[in-house]
Amino acid sequence: MGLWFQEERYLVKVIESAEEMEEAFALRHEVFCDELNWVPPLPDGKERDRYDRFADTIGVFDDDGTIVGNVRLIASPDPFMVEKEFACLLPDKTELLKTADMAEVTRLCVQPDIRRNRKEGGGPNVSLLLYRGIYQWSLAHNIRHLTMVVEKNNYRLLRLTSFPVKVLGGFKDMGEGVMAGALLLDLRNFEKETERKKPDFISWMSLPAYHAPAQVRRREPGLTR
Repeated sequence: MGLWFQEERYLVKVIESAEEMEEAFALRHEVFCDELNWVPPLPDGKERDRYDRFADTIGVFDDDGTIVGNVRLIASPDPFMVEKEFACLLPDKTELLKTADMAEVTRLCVQPDIRRNRKEGGGPNVSLLLYRGIYQWSLAHNIRHLTMVVEKNNYRLLRLTSFPVKVLGGFKDMGEGVMAGALLLDLRNFEKETERKKPDFISWMSLPAYHAPAQVRRREPGLTR
């Protein structure tokens, strides 16, 4: 399903056009290749991989059409990065207990200037708009459990933002002092805890989004399980 909602000057939606996906790839390159050096830089300045062929990407667009944040979502039974590239973060390198109602959150990023302005006390919280998009997408796809790999500092931020994420196998040094861990979030627990602690927040997260039939994404042969 296509998904979109408007929040003041920002449009949050599932990306469907090739042009917007190229913009998302460019933002990913800016963050994951140029800024964080997690992925080797590519000649065309676009960061993409095999998982994009069967994933949905949610983008946050400014009122002039510029993409300022995006996140990739992969639903079970398709392959997750945590099953291969980040398997070392699972408990004792065991396989992920993957269920039909699970999805993986990857490549979440926000435009650097937006993040800098946010730290200085101004500008929108694009990360929260992406979290709301993830939640709405999960409701539309009957997803209850989300898994993701994050830095330790981002884990603390998620907890402070009322997301009761659990660490699956502890935090490990991924190189250059980056401590990362694989997390699991039960959205039904999130709803219960947030309703009790921050009812205004869950009310905002639950504001209706528009869901429109989208083109069926062609899946590459041999990639589903």
